[in-house]
Amino acid sequence: MEPIVDTIDGTPCGVSTLRRNVSLLVNSFSEQWQNASGEFPRFGERYSREHQLQAEADVRRKLLADMPSQIDASVNSIPHMQRLKASMRGFVVHSFAPEDREEAAEMLRQFSRTGDEFVREAGEFDPDLQPVDIFQALRNLWIMNSLQVAFALPVSLNRSGFAYSLLYPYTDNYLDDPTAPESEKKAFNRNLARRLAGHQGSVASQFAAKVSALVEMIESEYPRISYPGVYESLLAIHRAQEKSILQNASRVCCTEDEILHISVEKGGTSVLADAYIAKGCLSLEEVQFAFGYGVFLQLMDDLQDVTEDLDNGYRTISTLSARKGSLDRVANRLVAFLYKVLDSAFLCPLPRTALLTELIRKSCRGLILESIALRPELYSNDYVESVEQHSLLRFGFIRDIHQEMMSKRIRCGKAFRKGSYQV
Repeated sequence: MEPIVDTIDGTPCGVSTLRRNVSLLVNSFSEQWQNASGEFPRFGERYSREHQLQAEADVRRKLLADMPSQIDASVNSIPHMQRLKASMRGFVVHSFAPEDREEAAEMLRQFSRTGDEFVREAGEFDPDLQPVDIFQALRNLWIMNSLQVAFALPVSLNRSGFAYSLLYPYTDNYLDDPTAPESEKKAFNRNLARRLAGHQGSVASQFAAKVSALVEMIESEYPRISYPGVYESLLAIHRAQEKSILQNASRVCCTEDEILHISVEKGGTSVLADAYIAKGCLSLEEVQFAFGYGVFLQLMDDLQDVTEDLDNGYRTISTLSARKGSLDRVANRLVAFLYKVLDSAFLCPLPRTALLTELIRKSCRGLILESIALRPELYSNDYVESVEQHSLLRFGFIRDIHQEMMSKRIRCGKAFRKGSYQV
C-alpha cells in the first residue's frame, strides 16, 4: 500500500490536518481500487460436490432445524435472530484450524456479548426502534469490536460506541429516505453539523433530541479538548454522507471517477470514525488501516445492494458496471482490494489479531460468493460456474436458503447478513 501516511502532518492524535488529509486518503484508495486486478482472484479452497452436499446437510440439521416457521418484524424476532447468530458462530469457528478454534470461539463470544448488551440498551434508549434498525446498528458495533481486536483493546461496548452505532440508522436512513423533502434534509444536515462541532441549541423535534442525546454520550466519554480527532472524524463522515446524496440524485451529473470518490470517502470515513470512537487517538498507520477497511466494506455493500440500487436509480461502481455488462471484474477487484488492505495492515502483532485478519478474509470472501449466488444473472455463466467451485455451499442451495428465510418473514436479513462475519 502506498505510504500515504507519510504525507500526513503528525500532530497529537493526528487530527489538526484530518479534514484536508481525508482527500489524500480518498485519492490513494481510489487509485488502489482502480489498480486492483480484475483477473480471477485467489478465492480459496475448491470444494467437491460431495463436500458441498455434506456441508448443506449440516446447515439444514444444525442451523435451520430449530428455526420457527414464522418470524415477524416485531421485537420478538430478536431472540430468534440471536439463536441464528449462535448457530452461525459455530460454523465460523469450525472453519478455523483445530488449534485455533478455541481462541476464535472466545473472540466471537466476546463480540456476541457486546451485541446482546447493545440490544438491551438500545431498547431502553428508544422503545420504538425496530429490529431492522437495531441490527443495522449492531453491524457497526461489530466493526468497532473488530477494530478493538486490531488495536489490542478489550472487546467492549463503550458509551461512545453505543451512541455512534445508533447514530447510523438515525441519520443515514433519514438522508437516504426518498420521501423526505430535500429542504428538510438540508436543515437537518446543518443542525447536525453544528451539533457535531459542539454547538448546543434548541431541538426542533423528538428525533433531533435523540440525535443530540447520542452526541452527548460521546462527549461524556471523550472531552472535546482532549480528543479532537473523535469529533473531526464524526464531521468527516457527516460531510461524506452529504456528498453521497449526489449518488441518489438523478438530476445531478457525476462521472464514474466522482462516484468512486464519493463511495470511497463515505466508506473510509465511516470506519475511521469507528476507530476514533474505539480508541480516542490513532496513529497514522491505524488511520490508514481503518480507512481502507471502510472502503472495502462500502464497496462490498454496493455489490450486495446492486439490484435494489438499480431499481432505485442509484449510482455506485456496481450499478454502473452492471448497466454496462457483467459484474465479473468488480467482484474480482473487490477480492484483490480486500487482500491488499489486509496484507498491508499495520496491526498489533498478537495471535488474536492474526485470527481476526483470517476471519475477515474468510467471511468477506463468503459475502462476495453469496452476492454472486443470489444474483447470478449479473455475472457471466462461465464466471458463475468457476466461482461456485470455491463456495462451501452450492449457489442453488444458497438461493433456496435465502428464499426460505424470506418465507419465514425474517425482515432483519439485510442488516444481519452484512455483519454476519462478526457474530
